[in-house]
Amino acid sequence: MNKILIPVFSASLLLVSCSDWTDPDNKDFLPGMLQHDAATLAGLRAFKASAHPLLMMHIEGSSSAPSHQNQHPMSMPDSVDYLLISGIEDLHPTFVSELGEVRALKGTRTLNVVDYTTIRTSWEALREEAEDSGQGGDYTESSFAAYCKAETERQLSASAAYGFDGIVASYLGGFDSSAAAPFVQAIDSWAQSHPDKLLFFRGYPAYVIRLTDQTLVSRSRYILILTEDAKASVSISRQVRDQLVEGVPSDRIILEASVPSLADGGEDAQVGATVQVAADWVMDPNTASTVKCDKQGLAVSNAQEDYFNMPTYKRIRAALAILHPSISDSNTENRH
Repeated sequence: MNKILIPVFSASLLLVSCSDWTDPDNKDFLPGMLQHDAATLAGLRAFKASAHPLLMMHIEGSSSAPSHQNQHPMSMPDSVDYLLISGIEDLHPTFVSELGEVRALKGTRTLNVVDYTTIRTSWEALREEAEDSGQGGDYTESSFAAYCKAETERQLSASAAYGFDGIVASYLGGFDSSAAAPFVQAIDSWAQSHPDKLLFFRGYPAYVIRLTDQTLVSRSRYILILTEDAKASVSISRQVRDQLVEGVPSDRIILEASVPSLADGGEDAQVGATVQVAADWVMDPNTASTVKCDKQGLAVSNAQEDYFNMPTYKRIRAALAILHPSISDSNTENRH
């Protein structure tokens, strides 16, 4: 990835907001200065409209009123370009209103994660329940196809109802992706009828590309590939390279790493590369040549957990310092 030179004017505005979103005393919404200072927000939107390494965060939606800062879309780190939101069942009106607010004020766009694994897991639970009551005979792979199509379309409808900027189609299934054909077909159909919406792919493009007549992989603006168990640069490169088979675009790669849960043990619960290692891989020009891909940025899963570190969003802030060194070098708070 080429180095990005950010204009001094926009960078200076961004520095103000970066220091504020790391303030652990912020409770629910961002400080008034950030919400109402037109010049700061205009600089932030201009930065996001420019060419730069992208940052995406996975967060959970909520059907109840957000009660903590890390549950408000408006309180997420300012420098995040995209919020990838799961769990959109019956979203609370406060959460929904902030989807439009964060787009209008900060230029942060929101996408709903439509996840094949979630659909399959729900189906398996229904089948087990039916088998326990002696009615499992109705739960065949043929009936799963109808269930998968209907459930995918239901989630896509919910995306439109809440005003998301698009969707992330997530496939983390097996090499034989044939059972996911209804999932892929429903998303392809949605994409054809919603050309103005964003479409990202997440997971295993090498498996989905094998499906006949699918266009999901090629039409996705970005392809998110997970580090999974890969902890270092060499193994990450291998992980990504294995997914870049013939037909998978290599010019739109986003690397995804996870923040460990404090409840699971914090640092000891880290699976795969840390977000800092992943950010290093994204910015390392050598990995672009060895993997032969264009790296566009970083996605962080389980991102809401990082709020509870001290300082808040500690790992994501460290990743930002790697992705945007021209900004962070001037920000003393990023040197701690």
